[in-house]
Amino acid sequence: MSTVKGSLDWDNLKYELHPWLKEAIVSLGFPTMTPVQASTIPLLSGSKDVIVESVTGSGKTLAFAIPILQKLSKFLYEEGETLKKGHFFGLVLCPTRELANQIQSVFESVIQYLDEDKIPIKTQLLVGSLGQVREDLAKFKENQPQILIATPGRFLDFISSQTVKTNSLEIVVLDEADKLLDISFNKDVINILSKLPKQRRTGLFSATLSAAGDTIFRTGMTNPVRITVKGKTTENNAPKSLNISYMMVEPIRKITTLLKLVEDYKFKKAIVYFPTCTSVKYFYLLFKHLLPEDINVKFHSLHGQLTTKSRLKTLTNFTDAETYEQKQVLMTTDVAARGIDVPDVDLVIQLDPPTDPDVFLHRCGRTGRANKVGQAITFLNKNSMEDEYVDFMRVKNVILKEVKEVINADHDKFYDKVRQFMLADRARHELAIRSYVGFVKYYTKHLASSIFRIGLLDYLGLAKMYGLLRLPKMPETKHISNDLMPEDGWLGEVIDMDKYSYLDETKELERVENLESEKQKRIQDSKRRKELKAKNEAWSQKTDKKEGKQERKEKMKRKREAIEKQIMEESSDDEETEVDWKEMVRANKKKKTEVAAFDDL
Repeated sequence: MSTVKGSLDWDNLKYELHPWLKEAIVSLGFPTMTPVQASTIPLLSGSKDVIVESVTGSGKTLAFAIPILQKLSKFLYEEGETLKKGHFFGLVLCPTRELANQIQSVFESVIQYLDEDKIPIKTQLLVGSLGQVREDLAKFKENQPQILIATPGRFLDFISSQTVKTNSLEIVVLDEADKLLDISFNKDVINILSKLPKQRRTGLFSATLSAAGDTIFRTGMTNPVRITVKGKTTENNAPKSLNISYMMVEPIRKITTLLKLVEDYKFKKAIVYFPTCTSVKYFYLLFKHLLPEDINVKFHSLHGQLTTKSRLKTLTNFTDAETYEQKQVLMTTDVAARGIDVPDVDLVIQLDPPTDPDVFLHRCGRTGRANKVGQAITFLNKNSMEDEYVDFMRVKNVILKEVKEVINADHDKFYDKVRQFMLADRARHELAIRSYVGFVKYYTKHLASSIFRIGLLDYLGLAKMYGLLRLPKMPETKHISNDLMPEDGWLGEVIDMDKYSYLDETKELERVENLESEKQKRIQDSKRRKELKAKNEAWSQKTDKKEGKQERKEKMKRKREAIEKQIMEESSDDEETEVDWKEMVRANKKKKTEVAAFDDL
């Protein structure tokens, strides 16, 4: 063990770092390198392009931050060069604002150790929704940063300005490169790279770079060196310090099981992944109102529908939160699945597996970082085929171990509170319905559709988990068997929807005013549907009716002819009888016509 540690000492790095940079790293509490840093820093600091695929939590950020700072230090302090106005030296592109903010924090934590008598090294963050592009340009012109950390869309807008020059760029890094090179970012990223100098160093970093496929070869790299750093065990793509497990849970009990785990499990900080933004909003609201005030857990809400400032503030609050008195839990979506490095996260819970299996390890990797022990638990639905997900991930060299289901004895009591919470405000139930419908849509997007089958989903159990009073009308409820479907969709006691009110007085007043007009609209819509149904009746049914009518006419015609023939045979030749016969025929015709007319109705 001592031999391995010795080989990873910074003194043994096969590249001589600038003195201030070396001192900064040790001062930050990194006495030794990680394998990915030892492999990458000499190459990227020199003259090699690199493609780095390394397990999550292995120290990739410093593995590219140090080469950028080393190259810039050599440019400024050894060669005595300076940048012209409007020029910049290094660029880091990443897929999310949160990751960009965190990368900047890593750079700044190192830069703080730079001697005051040296030319300052500055960074600038360029992300969408955090001010306007013109504000970014003004800040760039005023501060003249050498290193830019950006998301693709904002950076593309930024370099479209004539005041920004790319000629002096020496190094560009794509962090979470597999995401940047997939269909959602690919066009912008390739466009950006085409505008940068060809004589540059390029680094691609990710835990799952193989997913990027042939797109890698469009990034303009020159004879890149591929660096692959796996975990300490060849049996699993995850680090050895990360324990990945799954729990088979009844859908109706997912939330109370989560609460039981959060209450009983020993941890400092935990991240809980929910399927949609709406579900994060809804359950955060639920926990905030229904959980006891003296609970030793503080919840934070982070999702893509928040403004950038709110998202960064929440992430900062969670990162900086003290854990002496309260455990900290971040409720989030995949917006916090990649690259986020929060100290002391020792538990990750996934309410459902991600729709993209490649994201699974990214989520789990928010814990067990830097060789610290971490636990990642994923819930899988009972009475479905989701247990096959375990074998599916084993093929991807990710091993999940089963843990016994945790039962919360307060389940019924909790959902009694949920029902009362719902009845107090119609808006809460509407949010719950949106969350439920959003989850069903999310479920249909699973790439492993043979495992996550929409027909096997426990719609009733999930509806109760979301606290619904009544099932919404949606096509997927056809999968609920008739003997299980509740009458008119009610999941409990029937309530008068006309009297179900909003807590917001203004909204409630508006609802009451529109109540009668809405009723009339529903009546008219119902009539219109019936009319359209009759009008659009199947052609085959119309044909059957038409054929039936024709058949009756033919039958009556044959009867009439038979009667006429019989009368003719029984009649005599005298005139009086002939007159009577004719009158009888006319009377018979009249009678049959009346019968036929009745049949047509």
